[in-house]
Amino acid sequence: MFFGRLHLPTSPAGVPAELWSDLTVNRILVIVAAVLALLSVLDYFQLCPLLIGCMLRERGNVEIEHSVSQARNRNRCAIVALFILCILADRYGLYPASFIDSVPAPFRVAAILGVLLAFLLLRVFLYFMIDTVARPKLDSESRLAAHRAIFNYFLAVMPLVLVTVLVLWIFKATDNVIRMAIWVELAVFMFITLLREGQIFLSRHTGFQTFLYLCGLELLPVAAVVVSAVLL
Repeated sequence: MFFGRLHLPTSPAGVPAELWSDLTVNRILVIVAAVLALLSVLDYFQLCPLLIGCMLRERGNVEIEHSVSQARNRNRCAIVALFILCILADRYGLYPASFIDSVPAPFRVAAILGVLLAFLLLRVFLYFMIDTVARPKLDSESRLAAHRAIFNYFLAVMPLVLVTVLVLWIFKATDNVIRMAIWVELAVFMFITLLREGQIFLSRHTGFQTFLYLCGLELLPVAAVVVSAVLL
């Protein structure tokens, strides 16, 4: 009795109890993510002044779209950061949909990546629908800046997310605490995105029109992800 071992689940319900890092696939994914991050770090540092400009004023997003080279840097960095987010989502259960539990553990990052791609495709579809049907009064560069601003603010907040995870992990915080901290930071990032995108639209539209555009471009796709996590 005194020398026995009590085997209880160490992961959320529906997730196998073995340590996440014990899976070879997850180890490989972490290594790949680290290599990609190192390869893109120079691009990120070049982009940092513009990202700070985006945080301070909405026109910073237009400035990034105006520079083809910086827009490409942003796109490359965003791809790497989104890949890292998928790994974090699997590790800390950021997307708690029931169907994810039925996916074999080695393929869960791929499943979450599929959800992310569906989210991005929905955003692109709604953007072209709004651009075709509603025809915003913004110039083409400003419309594109409003559509892609979410990636700028995501890149701005991602270092904070990673530092938060590292610090909490060092202090042996529970997965629930880390998960809640990431959710809060992502919520703040989304709020800033909506604020700056709204300012772009307000330059040529009324408050009500701006609200409708934001609902179509951002709130509807985000709501689709949240609803899918709750119902599926």
